[in-house]
Amino acid sequence: MSRTEPFFTAPNLLTLSRVPLAALVWFRHSDPVYIISLMVAAGTTDVLDGWLERRALRREGRSEDSAPAAGKWLDPVCDKLFAFSVIAAVIVTRRPPVYLILLLVAREIVQTLVTLAWKLVPAVRARLRPEFQASLTGKAATVAQFFTIAAILTAHPWQVPLAVITGVLGIAAIALYIRRSWKAAATEPLK
Repeated sequence: MSRTEPFFTAPNLLTLSRVPLAALVWFRHSDPVYIISLMVAAGTTDVLDGWLERRALRREGRSEDSAPAAGKWLDPVCDKLFAFSVIAAVIVTRRPPVYLILLLVAREIVQTLVTLAWKLVPAVRARLRPEFQASLTGKAATVAQFFTIAAILTAHPWQVPLAVITGVLGIAAIALYIRRSWKAAATEPLK
């Protein structure tokens, strides 16, 4: 039995709130306190949307695997949109060295390469089922990314160590996603 899930749920509306937050970044993109406040607001909506979704699923007696499909794709899209907006603002206003930017976006670069390989290379497609679902390592990478952005915005001396931590956590998160998708592909029958 398939049932249609409503799109405009409280969790999805919280997730969608990161889109206007991404636009608001550009109203005062050179103000570190303003940008950090928006990052706190976006992080809060991210925590709340997940909490509300899990609570609704528990109330319905459903597992997290049965979460509505819209939230599974909407959350990472809104997260990336907000993060890219903030990172672009940091690049425009602070002009950090290229290596800091690369460490800051290492996860996104590798995730894009894996997705492209999956779409373009049949042998990769046969071995992987990339579903970049939330994980503790991925969440830690996002938190580290926000701390790194805050350090760059405030010219804090920890910006380089934080960027390294962000890069390492980001690559670890993608490695775990690949491992999970490899196992998922191994358990599926060949088509």
